[in-house]
Amino acid sequence: MNATICVVEQVRPKGINLLAFGPIRRFVTWAGFPFVFQMLTLAALLSLAVFGWGQMTPKGVPDKLYAKANLVNLVVWGLFWPGIVWATVLLGRVWCTICPLELVSNVFERIGRRFGIAQRAIPAWLRAGWLMVVLYGVLQMCVAGLHLHRVPGYTAVFLWGMVAIAAATGLVLRDRAYCRGVCPVAPLLKVYGRGGMIAARAAGPSACQSCDGKTCASATYRSMLDARSCPTLLNPATLDSSEDCLLCGQCMKNCEPRNMQLLLRRPFPPEDARVPLASWPVTLFIVIVSGFVFSEVTSEWAAAKSVFLAPADWATKALGAPSLAGWMEGIWTIGVFPLLLWSVIAGLLLLFKGATSFGEPVRRIALPLAVVIAAGQMAKGLAKFVSWAGFLPVAWNQPDGVSNSLAMAAKTMKQPASLVSLEVVSVVGVALLLAGLWFSLRELRYSNGSVRGIWRVPMFTVTGIFGFVIIGWGFLQ
Repeated sequence: MNATICVVEQVRPKGINLLAFGPIRRFVTWAGFPFVFQMLTLAALLSLAVFGWGQMTPKGVPDKLYAKANLVNLVVWGLFWPGIVWATVLLGRVWCTICPLELVSNVFERIGRRFGIAQRAIPAWLRAGWLMVVLYGVLQMCVAGLHLHRVPGYTAVFLWGMVAIAAATGLVLRDRAYCRGVCPVAPLLKVYGRGGMIAARAAGPSACQSCDGKTCASATYRSMLDARSCPTLLNPATLDSSEDCLLCGQCMKNCEPRNMQLLLRRPFPPEDARVPLASWPVTLFIVIVSGFVFSEVTSEWAAAKSVFLAPADWATKALGAPSLAGWMEGIWTIGVFPLLLWSVIAGLLLLFKGATSFGEPVRRIALPLAVVIAAGQMAKGLAKFVSWAGFLPVAWNQPDGVSNSLAMAAKTMKQPASLVSLEVVSVVGVALLLAGLWFSLRELRYSNGSVRGIWRVPMFTVTGIFGFVIIGWGFLQ
């Protein structure tokens, strides 16, 4: 096993090449793909950002209820966000294909080049992902402290901020720098999407080795508008991981020997490369997101939520500052709790001689355990979607949601029912967790070879805790 990268099987990529089907090939190689779809998602983003500007929760209405009744927050946080988590885990980084912020960054990079702005290559520390993880942490702190996800005005500020950051990054840095080193959602897409069932891969090495032009990777074609070499600076011919590929289709358009494929494959295929030790930025993201997902999973069951947030509530009371309750919750959720959780994991493996240093077990277990964490977030996303989706007709008819939320709060208007019962969601959630456990154990074996049984304990433990709470959603409250 290589000290840096472990490839389980040196075999050709397996799966169904979707480009073998004429309509799909014509669609992916069409000059308007993916730009037309990026423009549509950009129009949707800007419309939501404009409409939500200045909209605050009415007095006397719980902010969660108003978020469901308001079209901006309903679409962004109740429908889009759960959908992104599901799509990324199942299909890989397909959202990146049509992401409007990639388009904004691309356009402003071209504007900067046109006006002679000295655009730098992305610095190594930024490329490593440190800023993305910090921004993700800041975002989650704003969710807890400001209830960003429940106040349309704050959501609008967030959306405009992301557009501005993408534009500024494109002006001063080159080569898709926003996606590679700034986007706060990129760590989640990278970690959750690495086992997705849609992937770009070369059919085999021989055609690529005999290709003279190397158009898929050559810098000569990088500034073209369409059919350009990989904007992320990957080498499509040797691509063996889906972590950084944005599925933009450019390599499939300009590949001279037509050797690039768009594969539909099984999840977490053995032929993909694995890293035994996750990088520190990736590890830090997984540590942070583990706390966030624990908080999300317990939020569907009042008793579990009170237990999880008890330390944060105690700290708030001890400080005598109820206005800080949300911020204390954020500190506990993405700071103190995950630090304690991963310290226990590291200590356990050190105690039983499964590891040689404190950092090793955290980095070694991070990516396999992230599969279980992703399954937990998928379960929570499903619970949120079925609870919020029924509000869509109400919010569509009255987008600002003010009078409807006031009527619902006064109980003169009935709230829309959930699409399915929490019992059904609990059953599906447990099934997701069991699938996540199976894949996580397989990922541990693929990335680390034969490991002692003690390394499997964190997977079973987290799955067990999540499973108990998810069963509690529908059957214990």
